[in-house]
Amino acid sequence: MSLINVTLLSQEHCLEPIQAELKYATSDNLVGRPLNGYHREATDIVLLTPKAGERLCQVQNYLVKTYRYGLIVYDAYRPRRAVLDLFNWAQQEHENEIEKARQKIHYPHIKKQQLFALGYVDADSNHCYGNTVDVFLVDLATQQVLDMGVCYDYMDELSHLTVTANDIGEKAYRHRSILLEAMEKFNFESYKKEFWHYSHQGKQGREVTQPFDIEITPILKLT
Repeated sequence: MSLINVTLLSQEHCLEPIQAELKYATSDNLVGRPLNGYHREATDIVLLTPKAGERLCQVQNYLVKTYRYGLIVYDAYRPRRAVLDLFNWAQQEHENEIEKARQKIHYPHIKKQQLFALGYVDADSNHCYGNTVDVFLVDLATQQVLDMGVCYDYMDELSHLTVTANDIGEKAYRHRSILLEAMEKFNFESYKKEFWHYSHQGKQGREVTQPFDIEITPILKLT
């Protein structure tokens, strides 16, 4: 079983290409630097196993036809080494100025040592098996990312699926509801603590038995 490049697939099979901005290939994430396994010039590469990739294109087409919205992917397949990097980082007591700044953005009410215990990060991540994506919505008319209430990887109760319109506003609540309905329509299971996180058919949807640990590099744009 191999991974497919969904950003390339979507150019042929989607009404509008799926956008990508892999946050863990940048410094714009909760750690404040690229994670091991992500190349800085590979932010637009979305890798998934075949079934998950095909279903994601179906989600995209549904959103385009129904709402004139599209998907932007902030993470998909995640190398195993990146999960280990994140785990090791979360165990460290030392915090530098970059980490303190990212904490204010991504996990202002907890310490990084709590991320795994509270279920915001998993040591056996579905991301490593290639059937999981982190997605927001984009307005195709303006090419702007829609208001979803909080930023990506905001580790807090405001990211839970149980929030109400009173918590995040009517507009953001509607956008989350549209995303949830579209993803579930094509058999992506949601994660109750992260409104952006969906796995195709959950753990049962894993098309491989062992996690991938393939580095995400620019050369994968050609495959």
